[in-house]
Amino acid sequence: MEEVFNEIMPKKFNTTAILDKAYPLVENSMNRNYNAWKRCMSEFMQSRSQMLFDIAPFERIYFNDQDRDKLFGALKLTRQAIKDCIRETYYYSISPFKPAAAKDETSIVAICIIRYFVKKKNERDLTLAMVYQAFTGKYYPSIHYGFFKLAAPAKYRYVMEYVVNHKLSQKFDLKAKGSVIGAIKSINDTWVKTYNKNLMSFEDEDITYIMQQLHNRIKSFMKNIASLYYTAYKNKEYITYDKDSLPEEGDSALYHLSTNDTLKLNQYVENTMTLLNTTRVDIKTCRDASDGNVSGEEIRNIMEALLGDKNNLPKVKEFISLTISNFLAESEVKEVNSYEFLKFCLKPKPNTKDLNVLRTKELIEEFLDSNSVSYRKRKHRSATKQSYHKAFNYYFCIIIIKANK
Repeated sequence: MEEVFNEIMPKKFNTTAILDKAYPLVENSMNRNYNAWKRCMSEFMQSRSQMLFDIAPFERIYFNDQDRDKLFGALKLTRQAIKDCIRETYYYSISPFKPAAAKDETSIVAICIIRYFVKKKNERDLTLAMVYQAFTGKYYPSIHYGFFKLAAPAKYRYVMEYVVNHKLSQKFDLKAKGSVIGAIKSINDTWVKTYNKNLMSFEDEDITYIMQQLHNRIKSFMKNIASLYYTAYKNKEYITYDKDSLPEEGDSALYHLSTNDTLKLNQYVENTMTLLNTTRVDIKTCRDASDGNVSGEEIRNIMEALLGDKNNLPKVKEFISLTISNFLAESEVKEVNSYEFLKFCLKPKPNTKDLNVLRTKELIEEFLDSNSVSYRKRKHRSATKQSYHKAFNYYFCIIIIKANK
């Protein structure tokens, strides 16, 4: 409905300063400094991964001047150059003006990068760019501060845990996706699909409009959670809540893990997916996984083919989830950045009847069969097949450890 209204209503303004001046600067910079941008995004995500992948918005997740400077440094852009472009927009002289992001150099660069990846149809990097934008200072951090000024959930974590586990249904993105970043990704996906035409036309009024829409959507998300949180806090509803209780039979808790282990599982899995999505295939780990039957180069080719196709990522995530959940269910050690986890991953399980273990073997076979001609030709030899499976397990085990160290 909003999109139809936006199309039929005449525009009041028609400046194109960001499209004509700022976007070419960002586009040229991304063409030259893509790898530096990717490293910047990886560092940004990993430095706050625990908060991003938490089950609820406990923390404000600050975006500071240092984060801003790292972005501009990676792109080799100056804030002044972007500010000069903003000065030529129709809204620059309007004070106060909403959205505030429209006058913020970081926000302008962030939305230009989003347009850059929309045009390239690069969904993987687009997702990363949209997550970054959502957690810059004019969006999530300031909205969180506005709703949680009193009794901050970081201090009263048990209240927020009660809300997530007992008051949220699957209609809430936070519950359905299992983490803050999952909920924000869902909001981003709807936003970018709804306002794709505005991102393409990219006149200054388009930009201010879609910035405000994103702000409104994150604000609505936060308001709904905050309302339930403060109701539970005021009425002391959380007093009867045992956060360490095991899920009852028939509960939807993943793999029948305890609540605490399920939280760890979610964080471990998302940390690993973030590392896979923000870095290249680890060549050293490929070499370390090799043996006389499968070379490091062959393992590298398999991983590049597998991870380079976004359609494989849901099953890759399933494989990682199964691997970690099996470990958490069987081991007294609950940390994946441990030698015990490495031993667990590489331990042969030839005659298992465990459905989760059988599913991981099935996935490995599917991944190898689909991404390696050499494997398809040679898998009839038992020793060769075992070498490929062991190498595959080793690679992902090491990536899981590195992502959660």
